[in-house]
Amino acid sequence: MAASIPNRRSRAAALLAALSSAVLTIVAPCTTVSAAELVRPGDEYSYSADVLSSDFRSDTLDLSGNVRVVQGPNSIEASAATAKNFRSENSRWVFEKSVHIVTTEADLQSSSARADIVGGRLTQARVEGSPAQFEQRGGRVDRPRGRAGVIEYDFVAGVVKLTDQVWFSNGKDEFRGDEVIYSVRDERVQTSGRVRGIIRPRQGSETIAPAPPAPQPEGGA
Repeated sequence: MAASIPNRRSRAAALLAALSSAVLTIVAPCTTVSAAELVRPGDEYSYSADVLSSDFRSDTLDLSGNVRVVQGPNSIEASAATAKNFRSENSRWVFEKSVHIVTTEADLQSSSARADIVGGRLTQARVEGSPAQFEQRGGRVDRPRGRAGVIEYDFVAGVVKLTDQVWFSNGKDEFRGDEVIYSVRDERVQTSGRVRGIIRPRQGSETIAPAPPAPQPEGGA
């Protein structure tokens, strides 16, 4: 009987190790969710500013001076902001002066912006400027970027729409047009209207190397 106790403990330890391994195998893929899924409906968002003015009857919030609104990895900074229905799960924010929007996928700068929170989630923003600017975030040196009078950014779908005197570049090549829709995650571009572009051929590793000289017969010619 005494000898069977260590055996039972060994079997229990082995079973526990197997279960732990199975749990890690199931949980591990969940840690690889895309950055866009880090914000879920209902997640709280926070704000900070130098001056606050709030009207609880009209559910209006006015902020000024170093305004910053954050939800998960997404943030919006500006000199001033006004929020309507700010205590509701569906609210609209208007940002003014030196607007800077940062997500895990994109970086936008403009003179003004409007952002919508739907179902408690920051879903989209419309920025305007002379011009407004967009740049894809990531490790690439030739990051796609663009300028336009108006840029609409869908946080959920990861899609950027540029209109009004659009300039867009993938690092070296560039083009201009009336409207550009760019999928940040797929890195695909769709245009509307006539476009004018410039293609700059790649150099270096893509250059075709000259053929080696033909071998000479032994003894010479």
